[in-house]
Amino acid sequence: MQYSLLDDSDSNAPVEPLGWRVRTSKRVRNPKIQVFPHGGVEVVVHPRTRPREIEAFVHENSAWIERTRGEFRKLRPAEQNLPDRIELPAIGEHLPVHYNCSDRNRVAERQGIIRIDARKLTPAECWPLLRDWLKRKARPVLKEAVAVQKDFTGLSPKRVQIRLQTTRWGSCSTTGTLSLNAALLLRSPEELRYVVIHELCHLEHMNHSKRYWQLVGRFEPDYRRFEHCLNRAWQTSPQWLIG
Repeated sequence: MQYSLLDDSDSNAPVEPLGWRVRTSKRVRNPKIQVFPHGGVEVVVHPRTRPREIEAFVHENSAWIERTRGEFRKLRPAEQNLPDRIELPAIGEHLPVHYNCSDRNRVAERQGIIRIDARKLTPAECWPLLRDWLKRKARPVLKEAVAVQKDFTGLSPKRVQIRLQTTRWGSCSTTGTLSLNAALLLRSPEELRYVVIHELCHLEHMNHSKRYWQLVGRFEPDYRRFEHCLNRAWQTSPQWLIG
């Protein structure tokens, strides 16, 4: 399965009762199914596809969906429910995590240590705090990365926002807004740089046409290797990030 760096819209479609969601794309002729490492299922269809046709398509492929989910579960590395250390290769930081029972939930980074206070020291309480911390941590780093590549490429977005998506590394809207995934801090500096270039190039071409890839290749000739690595990266993402 492939994980597109560009989604066709910025909408967050609701999860369907059967555990799948629908995304429409005028570029899709035949329905497609994507199964993501966290177990989510996305069905990509043409806007004119009827709901009954979508449901039938999902049921026809239900065995493959469950088999793929099982394969992802095997690939995901075993880890502690509450990590004691967070690795951020993109910026060369390795931060210990300290936990403390408290009457309120909060997270802060002080003196190179992530400190979490939570009512219960469980994944349900602590994982969201870690994700909030990561988004705050990533904001200045990713905005600076955009500024650097803006000067390099000559492509300038109107706005940059930092999110924590579970299915894509970034996106570019038709209004010129770049959305970058805070999880890029868990990737290499080279991968982070590539994603920024990838999305900036969408300011010129809102598609994945030949002309688009020619533009990407002008700034990063080794783009195929980065595409391959990033498409597989979700398979080994830590559970607290995508749980």
